[in-house]
Amino acid sequence: MRRSTLITRVFGSAALACAAAALALVFVHFDAPAPRWDILTALGAAAVAAAGWVLACRAAPRFTAVPPAAGRPSSVPPPPGRLPAPARDACRAAGAVVLLLTPVSLARLSAGVGGVLSGVVVLLVIVVTLKALLFARKQASEADTRRKFRVLTDDAGGGELHAARVVVGEPVRMRFLERGDKPGEQDVTQYHWLVLRDGGHEIRLSGPCEEVARAAVRFGGQEGWICWPLRWKLIEGELPAAFVADSGEVFMGLADPDEARRYLTGTQQVGPRRAGRRLPRTAKFSAPVHGRILGGALLGALIASPVLYRGPQHLPGVVVWFLCALAAAVVGASALKGAGTASQSLPDGPSWTVSEESHPSIA
Repeated sequence: MRRSTLITRVFGSAALACAAAALALVFVHFDAPAPRWDILTALGAAAVAAAGWVLACRAAPRFTAVPPAAGRPSSVPPPPGRLPAPARDACRAAGAVVLLLTPVSLARLSAGVGGVLSGVVVLLVIVVTLKALLFARKQASEADTRRKFRVLTDDAGGGELHAARVVVGEPVRMRFLERGDKPGEQDVTQYHWLVLRDGGHEIRLSGPCEEVARAAVRFGGQEGWICWPLRWKLIEGELPAAFVADSGEVFMGLADPDEARRYLTGTQQVGPRRAGRRLPRTAKFSAPVHGRILGGALLGALIASPVLYRGPQHLPGVVVWFLCALAAAVVGASALKGAGTASQSLPDGPSWTVSEESHPSIA
């Protein structure tokens, strides 16, 4: 696990921008004569920027724990009165949109050689892509969780929180097995949390896998505050909570109400002028995940390059459709494989505890 730097962010943003420009040029200058050097140049720039992003991520400094001098002040500071909202991963969302829009651009590229049928295919691809975008947005929506965090940050601004001193333990992945939709299959749901200990009691603070990993590396073995909102009784389900290290860095997650109930009686004054800080960002490159995605994108660009160089009008219609469809299939398959690998792998850095539970119906 390595830290995000200005260089990694610049190269990563440039790669996404160049890829998006290449897709947009298919529509903006559809009637431009071949060779389409504008699109080929944008794709080449995206490949160069992606390679630079990979090298910059691999050369970035390692993500380390809070320095002892910052993590162990002479006196214990109060919880901060200003808690940061969790950051949004804009680059990951942009990358997903670019991948989902690739089949639309490829369908538009080949639309000039099929008459009415090609128009119907393009329309069908657009409808399917829009439905996929809406489904992905719904699945990835964090609106309810962010509303819960807003209650916590507002209560912190009011001057008091429920809080307790805890020690950071290990990160945990729990695999929960259920009966699948088809006979003989299982559905696996994975949960990730950071274990916080108060003497003999444990509190599980759950969050996204990468966030849990960063918090485990950054805070492992350190003491800090875990904070809950005063209005916890008005929140249904898991409670928003924040672990605040003495350095001021914050990891926000969700906690089980039953584990937190013993601490939700007394209150703790916050430091009104003290502001919490988000965890430093980490470089996102992972060879098993992004190697597949970037390799598939490069192969898809190479497959479609004859159409861009010769032009759809100078190639047989069957060849144009075949190359564009094959390129779209390669990009889509590589993205799905990368996403599947990402859901199964664990970020490097901390030592994970992996457990498994089964639904009573199949236990």
